[in-house]
Amino acid sequence: MSPHRPTRRAVLGATGLVGLSAVLAACSSPSGAPDGSATAPTEDVLQRIQDAGEVRIGMEGTFRPYGYHDGSGALVGFEKEIAELIARDLGVRATFVETQWDSLIAGVDAGRYDLVLNNIAPTDKRKEKFDFSVPYAVSEGRVGVARDSPLTSVDQVPGHTAAQTETSNFGQTMAQQGAQLVPVTGFDEAVMLVTFGRVDMTGNDFVTFQSFFDQRPDAEIRLLEGALGEPSESAVLMPLNQPRLRSAVDASLTTHMDNGDLKRIYEKYVSTDLTPEP
Repeated sequence: MSPHRPTRRAVLGATGLVGLSAVLAACSSPSGAPDGSATAPTEDVLQRIQDAGEVRIGMEGTFRPYGYHDGSGALVGFEKEIAELIARDLGVRATFVETQWDSLIAGVDAGRYDLVLNNIAPTDKRKEKFDFSVPYAVSEGRVGVARDSPLTSVDQVPGHTAAQTETSNFGQTMAQQGAQLVPVTGFDEAVMLVTFGRVDMTGNDFVTFQSFFDQRPDAEIRLLEGALGEPSESAVLMPLNQPRLRSAVDASLTTHMDNGDLKRIYEKYVSTDLTPEP
């Protein structure tokens, strides 16, 4: 089953590593713009990243298949690999900082890391405080219930309890659909509460459920018929008012979407191409 994929927004006039090189070269401009005309931000985050030789990436590290630890304890996942591509194109190493969802976005304001890759949708509310890259993945939302639940369709969500991280994309969507939210720290806890009958359901994206069923084929959970809301886009979250950092990240992502690198990464982890359509 493949998620519906909307058209990718055009955000760069030119793509490829040539464009990325031009963005990075602009960092030498003392005024903060390629033509020297704009006023520099209080802190040039891209310049600091390059001076430090590392870009710090925030993620949960427990969210399969986005970013999680395998049997050997190594951090893996398709967002982890995408972050490494971005770091390579910036000419630095990627350092991953893991934290729980509830404090993940706030970690950017606190200066704990420079970018966040964690299946974060660029909502209007979030855009008031943070910048976002071009979307790099898209997946439709679904709702999971206990196998013996009498519910059959997402139209029946209103009035039922849903285990969700309240500030997440799907927590907000479930609330908008009329569910009564029961706060949890992540998907694993949400699924456990549904399985034990403590809550009626949990909403998340198709990819997350697909990965869960691959790992737990005997789990006592099934999906309701129908999609939950509109397809959800994932984008890199970063500090507000850092145009050169955003341009560099956009150039990197666009290059790897256009040349098929992201498609190969997605198919490695979920056997489905999540790349937004050009």
